[in-house]
Amino acid sequence: MRVSVERLRVWLLVGAALLVLAVTGFLGYARFRAHRFLTDLPAKLGADIRQETNGFTYSQTLKGRTVFTVHAAKAIQHKDGKYTLRDVGIAVYGHGDRQGKAERVDRIYGKEFELDQATGVVKAVGEVHLDLEAPAAKDAGGKMDYASGKDLKGPGGEDMHEAGRGDARLVHVKTSGLVYLQKLGVAATDQDIEFEYNGLTGHAKGADYNADTGQMNLQSAVKVSGLHDGKPILLTANRVEMDRVSHKAVLSQAKYVTVSGDGDQARQTVEARRAVVTMRSDNKVERLDGEGAVTITAGDGMRMVADRGEVLLSADDRPQSARMMGHVVYSASDDSKDARGSSSEARVAFDKRGLAESAVLSGDVHLNEHLLPVASTKGAGSARELSAAVVEIDLIPNSQGKTQPRAVKATGDARLKVIDAVKDKGTRSSSMTGDVLTASFVPANNSQRLDEVKGSGRTSIERVDEKGVVETSSGDTLQVRFRSGPQKTSSPSGFEGSEIATALQQGHVVVTRRPPPAKGDAGSGETDRATAESASYDGTTQVITLNGGVQLSNADGTLWADRVAIEQKTGDASATGTVKASYRQGSAGAVVHVLAQRAELKKANDLAVFHGDAARPARLWQEGSQVEAPVLEFNQKQRRLVARGEGTGAPMAVRAVLVSTGTGTRSSGANSAATPGSGGTSKESAVLRGPAVVRVASRQMVYSDESRTADFSGGVRVESADGVMRGDHATAYLQSSTPQKPESAGKRGAGKADAGAGFLGGSLERVVVNGSIVIDQPGRRATGDRLVYTAADGLFMLTGTPASPSRVVDQARGVVTGLELSFRSEDESVVISNGDKGGAGLRVHTETRVKKDR
Repeated sequence: MRVSVERLRVWLLVGAALLVLAVTGFLGYARFRAHRFLTDLPAKLGADIRQETNGFTYSQTLKGRTVFTVHAAKAIQHKDGKYTLRDVGIAVYGHGDRQGKAERVDRIYGKEFELDQATGVVKAVGEVHLDLEAPAAKDAGGKMDYASGKDLKGPGGEDMHEAGRGDARLVHVKTSGLVYLQKLGVAATDQDIEFEYNGLTGHAKGADYNADTGQMNLQSAVKVSGLHDGKPILLTANRVEMDRVSHKAVLSQAKYVTVSGDGDQARQTVEARRAVVTMRSDNKVERLDGEGAVTITAGDGMRMVADRGEVLLSADDRPQSARMMGHVVYSASDDSKDARGSSSEARVAFDKRGLAESAVLSGDVHLNEHLLPVASTKGAGSARELSAAVVEIDLIPNSQGKTQPRAVKATGDARLKVIDAVKDKGTRSSSMTGDVLTASFVPANNSQRLDEVKGSGRTSIERVDEKGVVETSSGDTLQVRFRSGPQKTSSPSGFEGSEIATALQQGHVVVTRRPPPAKGDAGSGETDRATAESASYDGTTQVITLNGGVQLSNADGTLWADRVAIEQKTGDASATGTVKASYRQGSAGAVVHVLAQRAELKKANDLAVFHGDAARPARLWQEGSQVEAPVLEFNQKQRRLVARGEGTGAPMAVRAVLVSTGTGTRSSGANSAATPGSGGTSKESAVLRGPAVVRVASRQMVYSDESRTADFSGGVRVESADGVMRGDHATAYLQSSTPQKPESAGKRGAGKADAGAGFLGGSLERVVVNGSIVIDQPGRRATGDRLVYTAADGLFMLTGTPASPSRVVDQARGVVTGLELSFRSEDESVVISNGDKGGAGLRVHTETRVKKDR
């Protein structure tokens, strides 16, 4: 906007002094006062005449003040009643100005005039000269000498017309073929007209003036050139119409050109099909109006076009306001940028010095600027885009006197988009929207750097990185700060330094993140969505931080926390403060829930790490099954869970609860065969057990939903209603919660995943414990090397080694040892087996205690 405002100031000067002083004076003001004297001259000859070699000088005074003076070297009366006046000079005097300065005088002189009193026609033969606003002589004799033109003749009688014009206020006009029709009150010429004023020269072809209406026209080829305020200017028009009554001048196909320095870039042009100049009573310009393709251009590539334009000027010829209306279009191009803009209207206000201080663009405002690419970006340029219903710009001059934006306020669906090139990687963009956006600028290297943007009312930010990841956030208010360091690109529009340093959004904040579509996928990737009370962005770390009632969700589930920080590059996030999460599992619709103090979400491998401590461990559960630990690592994609303590020396902090639905059988009697090597059996009955809960404690647990197994290591403790088991490590096998037919269950095999089971869901089938087994039951302890515990029927299958066989010590029954022992907590039977080889070399030992009668 800065460049356009400078050119608007040029528009203010269009024809200001030139038309009023030069054109109006030539065939308007001077001739209006002089034509009566020419007409009445024959009647006054002989009255108060001072003869000088056939010449005469006539002067008329009013209340002691000279009104006009007429001089003719010779007057000839012809027989047909016509008169010829030769070497005629007429001086018309005006009052001095209000500051008490000397009065001014207008002078008309020519070699010969012909007067036909009968027809009322006065004709100038040859050239006619007019000097307007010349300094007046101090006494009557000097005034008569001035009218006679003594100052125009040198010592030898040579012509001195071109001498003595150093007065800045003097306007000199020259023409020929001038005719005045008294009955019509019209003076006209079809010849060339030349005029000079304060270093300016002008030209027109043909003119006419109506004394009755005050209407004066320059008929064609109007041209004014020279220096104005020390700058070369050129004014052209096809036709000029001036009305002395309304104090207006109308120019057709007007064009004004000025040069403010060296080179083509200093050239400035203003054009309009029709320009109207309104003047004050002192002949100074009050208002300028343009219609029809009002165009402002500059040598630096700037161009502005509108249907209409208007400018108001102060009494000291300084601009007060300017207005462009009707589809205003702006463009500016050079080696570094290409800018475009449009609006329905543009208004500019000026200070007392005539410098633009504010501008208002209204009606579907669009401003676009593209910074052309440099070699380091490999073809990727940078761009700025601003759109709104209304844009208000506060302007300030820089050290070079050029106006630049200090603050910009955009209202009505305002949108600011900044696109920056990233070396060798493409582009990165940031878009800000709101009902109201306010931008502030700070000086930077004779330019203005975008420092801050504030927004209110339905604000939003959209960031797209060089990889195509799209992040958006919306809220009630917005505050964005931009980097203050030097930038590789600069823009005369004041938008340099546009990389975001920090951003803060508050009130009903919604944040989304959408990765680019996968290769070969025409659609977009899954979208992450978050809500919070506030969101802040750090441009250095490229991290978005959400605060206050945060909810983060995607297609897999939802996470709640007090605070969530999201990395823009990777999509990784960290959550703190009352973390809760829910994950949807498969088509069965089962949901996994998690509680923790903090969490880390890794986007690349779809890993969520939940943290607690010894007092408040992280907890995950699905239906009746649950796991607690200081650290839970949940991989949704692999359907895998790792539970562990913090550090390698952590105690047995993992706690798991597994549920058996109770579909097995139990023994109906207490008798059993315990014959060594016989592999004795006991009678079974089809009595169902109820649901059973198994609790497992260890230092680490790894659960795989694919194999439906949970591996516990680092020392384990398994507790159920059937007893407490300890060992070095254990594996729990889960079945599907969907009922299976016996034959299909056999085909499926233990531990295989089923579509009907959720994560960590389904019935516990068995637990296999290995290494240093110890089993405690009321009145019984068993030891061994390996244990298979079936939760459905409460069966323990304890295995030892030949060197260290399994052992059961019963307080009531005694001690039983063997390679393999099977027993239940609900009866006192123990089944002994020595394995497939019949226990060769292994002796079965039993010790039976007999209760003594007291």
